[in-house]
Amino acid sequence: MKLLRWMCVFASLLAAQDWGAQFKNPPAEHGMGVYWWWFGPAVTRDEAARELEVMRRAGISYVLIFPLYPISASDPSRGIRNFSYLSPEFLDTLAYTTSKAKAMGFTVDLLLGTGWPYGGPSIGPDLGAKRLRVVSEFAPGKAPALEANETLISSWLVRGDGKRVDLASAIDVTTRPDSMPNVAGNWTRMSFIQSPTKMQVKRPALGAEGLVMDHLSSKALQTYLHAVGEKLLSAIPAGTLRAIHSDSMEVYGQEWTDDFLAEFAERRGYDLKPYLPALVADAGPLTADVRHDFWRTAGELAIDNYVHPLREWARSRGVGLQAESYGTPPVDMRSYGEVDYPMGESYDWKMFVASRWASSAAHQLGKRETSAEAYTWLRSPRYVSTLQDIKLGSDLHFICGVNKMIAHGYAYSPPAAGIPGWGYYAPVMLNDNNPFWPYFRLLSDYVRRVSYALTRGKPAVDVALYLPEDDVMAETPVGNGLNLYMTTKYRLADGKSVPEFGLPAAYESESPVIKTLMTAGYTFDGIDRNILRPELKTSRGRIEIGDVAYRIAVLPNLRGISLAVLERLAEFCRTGGTLIATRRLPEAAYGVRSRDQRYARVRTLTKELFGAGPADQARRRAYGRGVAIYVPDEDTEFARALASLGPEIRFEAPDADLVFLHRGEGAAHLYFLANTSTKPKSLKPSFRDGSGAPQIWDPMTGEISRAVGTDITIELEPFGSAIILFDGGQAKALPRTVRRVATGRRYAAGGPFLLRRPGAEVRLDALKSWTELPAWRYYSGRGDYEFEIEVPADSMRHGRGVWLDLGDVREIADVAVNGRPAGVAWKLPYRVDITREVRPGKNRVTVGVTNLLINRVLGQPVPDYKAIEPIRFPAPTEKKLVPHPLQSGLLGPVQVVMYEQK
Repeated sequence: MKLLRWMCVFASLLAAQDWGAQFKNPPAEHGMGVYWWWFGPAVTRDEAARELEVMRRAGISYVLIFPLYPISASDPSRGIRNFSYLSPEFLDTLAYTTSKAKAMGFTVDLLLGTGWPYGGPSIGPDLGAKRLRVVSEFAPGKAPALEANETLISSWLVRGDGKRVDLASAIDVTTRPDSMPNVAGNWTRMSFIQSPTKMQVKRPALGAEGLVMDHLSSKALQTYLHAVGEKLLSAIPAGTLRAIHSDSMEVYGQEWTDDFLAEFAERRGYDLKPYLPALVADAGPLTADVRHDFWRTAGELAIDNYVHPLREWARSRGVGLQAESYGTPPVDMRSYGEVDYPMGESYDWKMFVASRWASSAAHQLGKRETSAEAYTWLRSPRYVSTLQDIKLGSDLHFICGVNKMIAHGYAYSPPAAGIPGWGYYAPVMLNDNNPFWPYFRLLSDYVRRVSYALTRGKPAVDVALYLPEDDVMAETPVGNGLNLYMTTKYRLADGKSVPEFGLPAAYESESPVIKTLMTAGYTFDGIDRNILRPELKTSRGRIEIGDVAYRIAVLPNLRGISLAVLERLAEFCRTGGTLIATRRLPEAAYGVRSRDQRYARVRTLTKELFGAGPADQARRRAYGRGVAIYVPDEDTEFARALASLGPEIRFEAPDADLVFLHRGEGAAHLYFLANTSTKPKSLKPSFRDGSGAPQIWDPMTGEISRAVGTDITIELEPFGSAIILFDGGQAKALPRTVRRVATGRRYAAGGPFLLRRPGAEVRLDALKSWTELPAWRYYSGRGDYEFEIEVPADSMRHGRGVWLDLGDVREIADVAVNGRPAGVAWKLPYRVDITREVRPGKNRVTVGVTNLLINRVLGQPVPDYKAIEPIRFPAPTEKKLVPHPLQSGLLGPVQVVMYEQK
């Protein structure tokens, strides 16, 4: 047995030797993807082919074709014609484009519709999304008047004021619309009505307008697939599509369907009708149980009648299903079991974001790839996001378990649209109208390398965080639907609702339990009741499922938990695992059937696990071969408990700016480290797993080196990142990792500076934003600075080098010295190694600086959108949000900095 174990370790180390073989130039499958917005649709073959080539050269290897609203009125004189969605012209262009993209090496997915969610002209009121409308009137009262397409489900007379009611007193008056029982006291008539949400498809293409379909109804889905899906896939040549795409579930208010009562009775084992008042009023102890049963049923119907049959239909047509499977209706993580290509979104990494929701499910299902709708609303308004912002956004997605970036996004924009051209309202505006486009390949190569690295081995995740979905369902009344993912996210943050998007909001947002886990040196996934699958193993102190084996489980401030899950967690603890409860102990297992027995068992089991004691004091209790820990908070005591359990990584001091991801296989371990701050970090980390001198992978350059010894120092620039691979030190010979450390000698470049662009030239005695120059105020593009620097002769000695530190740059600096390209600085620090290009004495330097597109936009009149105002969304906001041009150019100070190699 020992020999076999040693052979497995050796085999894993041999495999790790090959992990870096393709790191510098990874295969296209790991490349960045884009949402490709097709406005109108007004796409032509020629322009589609041109844009594919533009994307290919920029390192993009995947497109998600996403038809949307017209952004310009048809104008044949300018070559712009909006075709109706599913028209022969549209389908012909779609077929050509998918074939062309496939031939060029792209992976192609297609939104099976336009805008979101699915719906349109094929969906009538009978198949549209439905809600539960509740009318409460003090008795005596008449049954409420029904509006168009409504149905009275049930009407009850209950003792109480409509906010607090007595279920035991309820009298069914559904068949008595006008007459009422003779009752005395405070009574309320509560009527429950099936009602259409009337939600329209958001941002639809021309001819695709209409109602959103009922996502709890298989009939609605089949009608939609026949009307839309069959036409799309019949027009597209076989083999050109990888998958159809279903966007995030944003079916606002959806909580009911025609056969909800029958489905509820079959799934939950009782008639919902007498309990309907508990869905909106406090009906005593059963309130939480009824609501939990209700929302659980709604979520199951969405999975069983929408997600599952959608995937089966796709597979029967030879394609897969990619889906952002979360939102409203309240689907839980089981939905990703019905998805071929899991996808998430959002980058507020200290919260439980959808990207982690998707990656957690992927890890537990053994799915290798998790993609993300990346960079949505990264900065606001449009045209202000930098390559540095996008790099940071990428790192934050990576930290959440994503290893496939699908940028949001690339706007189809014909030449007739000019500059800035057509653009979606919420993205980072990726296309060749953006001044930074000539340098985009530098970013996409970085993303490709990290994506490649994060598919090596398997996820090595220590902690399973049980999501408070049960509490969320138990606490939420009906009336506005339930976004289970979003409400769970906010509950983990103590109910704090913060802006969903934007880097500033991402820095402000945090869940205490998640922040502490990450700062303490742990990776984590979310789990819910759906972890209870046949392949689940709880043995040897591990929760093993799919590709992961968790050694710690955390119950974060839970009142309720699935009893079956708690039983398995107790088994996990008995075999050597660690179970931690924060702030309180669970006491409920929601659901009306067998309620009292399940509640009692939860309380008994939690007492067996954690013992008894004051709620404000931490305690630790042996349980079998494992340990159960209670902590009264999610910061100090929680951090102390985690520190005692052997973190995956330790820094010299806890630092919330430092984040990491851990993958491994056998004895090989790979860590992705990222600095989320504007300050450089010099780290001496201690890694729990992995031995020997590790490999250091630089994802910015693709270079691989080996550290000298095991006591390593890692230098992370502002917003910098690195990949550390422990391979046992047995791989082929690699260059020694070299640290470059400033000596303290630096010399200022004092000018003058010659600034030029085509048609304009100015001499500057001191650096300043070029927006202060009248001729440059609204200029977006590249401006070249020419100046001289002087380099001391002794800086050229062996082991020494020279940096050109540019100080403040807005936003990209392309450096040449003595006519020789030296490098591009597109993020902090704006510093380029010019050792090979300089010579002792005077040197001529050219720094080409590229700024943002926003300044040009501010200098142009707002286009006239009156012709399409009813369908275009929304009106441009750039001039309202950015009243003055943003600083641009080389701001300095520019310095020559000497360094030594160590």
